[in-house]
Amino acid sequence: MKKNILILINPVSGISNKQRLTELIRENIDTGSISFELQFTEYAGHGRELAARAAAEGKDAVIVVGGDGSVNEAAGALVNTNTAMGIIPTGSGNGLAHYLKLPFNLARAIAVINRFKTQKMDTYALNGQVGCNAAGVGFDGKIAHEFAKVKRRGFWSYFKIILHEYPRFEAGEYVLEINGQSIRRKALLVCFANSNQFGNGAVIAPDAKIDDGLIDVCIMSKVPLLEAPVMGQILLLKLINRTHYVEYFKASEVRLFQHQPHPAHIDGDPFEAGKELHLKVNPLSLHIIVP
Repeated sequence: MKKNILILINPVSGISNKQRLTELIRENIDTGSISFELQFTEYAGHGRELAARAAAEGKDAVIVVGGDGSVNEAAGALVNTNTAMGIIPTGSGNGLAHYLKLPFNLARAIAVINRFKTQKMDTYALNGQVGCNAAGVGFDGKIAHEFAKVKRRGFWSYFKIILHEYPRFEAGEYVLEINGQSIRRKALLVCFANSNQFGNGAVIAPDAKIDDGLIDVCIMSKVPLLEAPVMGQILLLKLINRTHYVEYFKASEVRLFQHQPHPAHIDGDPFEAGKELHLKVNPLSLHIIVP
């Protein structure tokens, strides 16, 4: 039987020529085995609405053409359903796509959809909001908030913001309850990693897995400014866990308390955390299309 799928395209992510993008999809989708509908998202949250409708209609998959934010919207509607999620990565970071080793060539990415091989992955809820890749509070949250303000997307915009914000950003005071243990830390950031990276190959939690029922909690101290460029290279080399600036825990549930709310994000999108964060893993709750 043919697979019935919805393809969601974020018109502000990736390729600027959307007409050519739709042509590429139509040219490469295997219409012998897949019946598809194309739809563009029109506003924040629209992808979640469309994905929820697709799941209610019993579609086999929702394919997201976009970045981490678009993936997050669809995932929030597809958790605990039989409708799978696929990704054609066209965003700035593409953290989950990098972790899954999805191709970034459009024709090859569509070929992955045609094969329709799926596996189950964990998701998490942070203060009730669903995430699938990584969340955090502190410096990475600050970068997410600043990046949301810029019109020009892409890696270099991220990089410029990091260069501008890092020297002036002050570490925060956090109390975490992890596996029945309460710890207090002063940290640049606290990252909750379901996959191993932020995106663009920047691996913050090399041992994280999307199907182990656990979140990797990474607590990172502020690195002296002179050492920061080296730490950036270490992130890309997947060696950050070998430095003395980071501390790791694995848990299925975490609480974080802070006297002063610091910037936070969920899957790269800004998130207003308040003074308390509660994260809980939802094991094997999302079907994902993999290479």
